[in-house]
Amino acid sequence: MKKTFYLIVTVLFLTGISFQPVRADDFDDLAGLSDPADELLTEDAAPESGNLGGDGDFDLEMAEEEDYDDDESSGLSISFGGYLKTLTYWNEEHYSDELWERYQSMAMFGLPAPEEQKISGFNNVGTRMQLKLEGYLGDHARLFSAFNVNYNLAESLHDSSATRQEEDNTDIRMVESFVEIYEGSRTWKIGSQLVTWGYMEGMEVPTDRLNARDQSYKSTEYEDSKLPAAGILMVQNLGDHQFEVMYIPVSKQDKSPEFSEYLFTGEEEDPENRPNNGKWATRLSGTVGSLDASISYIEGLDTAPDLNASGDGKVYRRVKSPGLDLQFNFGSFLGKLSYAWYLTEDTDGDDPYTKNNWSQYAVGTEFTVGGSTINIYAGQTLIEEFKDDEVSEQTNFLMGQLRERTDFISGHINADFLTGNALNLVLMTAGYWDEDGESVQSVARATLKYKIADGLEVLFSPMYSDFMDNTFTDVQAEVKYSF
Repeated sequence: MKKTFYLIVTVLFLTGISFQPVRADDFDDLAGLSDPADELLTEDAAPESGNLGGDGDFDLEMAEEEDYDDDESSGLSISFGGYLKTLTYWNEEHYSDELWERYQSMAMFGLPAPEEQKISGFNNVGTRMQLKLEGYLGDHARLFSAFNVNYNLAESLHDSSATRQEEDNTDIRMVESFVEIYEGSRTWKIGSQLVTWGYMEGMEVPTDRLNARDQSYKSTEYEDSKLPAAGILMVQNLGDHQFEVMYIPVSKQDKSPEFSEYLFTGEEEDPENRPNNGKWATRLSGTVGSLDASISYIEGLDTAPDLNASGDGKVYRRVKSPGLDLQFNFGSFLGKLSYAWYLTEDTDGDDPYTKNNWSQYAVGTEFTVGGSTINIYAGQTLIEEFKDDEVSEQTNFLMGQLRERTDFISGHINADFLTGNALNLVLMTAGYWDEDGESVQSVARATLKYKIADGLEVLFSPMYSDFMDNTFTDVQAEVKYSF
């Protein structure tokens, strides 16, 4: 606990240092965020959040904030907020016979593997506190910082009985920490931040691809589904259009679920911290009549791993990714399209240890029925120059390119019930099929949130996924107090 105390003091001290003579306008925190699109496996997506807003917007749930200081002469304003929750998370993993045989073969060679074909138990029992600080100095800049303090009494289901030992139950996790500086029509955002692109809501948003994903951190909060990118974002307003450029000196990579880490038996080759391993991204968006459109481009290290030359262990290679988003207003309907293309280092598709070029698109509509917002999309993932020889079949699985084509349908519903909208339901589901029309995965998650009183709510969120006869069940329950 002493280590935790020093970490908290250090974070608060650093955020205090950030209050230099720079100031900020009134600002909707993380406005415009859309889909959580957490990837359950390397190929397809599964959600880690039920806390979504409609129309592509997300509310970080900035609770009622208390002014800590207000000096009219300097325009200084500091406020604190956050939440405290008690939580109980339970999950079950049931591996297919094929995957279980593979795990057993690994165990025979002394490699880490699950002890049972079906495992279940509590993966998180404890508390989570989020502390948020927001500061203004006049009308030229803004500071925002948020971090989670986790206390978990549960042990990982993937710790073997022979190696399981008592560990520190407390850890601190950064959510965001940045300074925004305003220069008329231009804004600079510097620090660790979440960036969400695309107009869609649901499990599949092809163009929302700037931040890396964390599939190992169990949470019901939207912002926890991504890893913040530490960099510099410049936003230039051009009338009805907006131009964005972001540079990330050190790229972050996806964190996979614990069960998938068994499959990578070699060492991970961490990218060197040099400019060539950074990432930069740009987007031009705007509105013309009833049409919203944006074109985007990202270049840098892939957030998902390839394999090293021996086919054993992870290595990260560079990708280039142009993208397109369209949204058209048809009265009470919104027509939407999202498309992203990935150009990998394997331009001819002949390297079995590097992902082939691939693309993904989704097209569909958003509409409202009886106060409920409904999003329905259909799309496709296509692998270029796909090889199905024996060597490629073994490596494609680990790199998430199992088949040449995968079709999917994704749905998202957000509905309120009872007096004062005390009960909120978010339902997300998706189905995936191969080129022959055979189902290869299904995912469904429901999140029920009941408001007991202002700032106090109860949340229950079950999730189920079936991936090639491997089944995963996750149940999360929380009592949350926002302050």
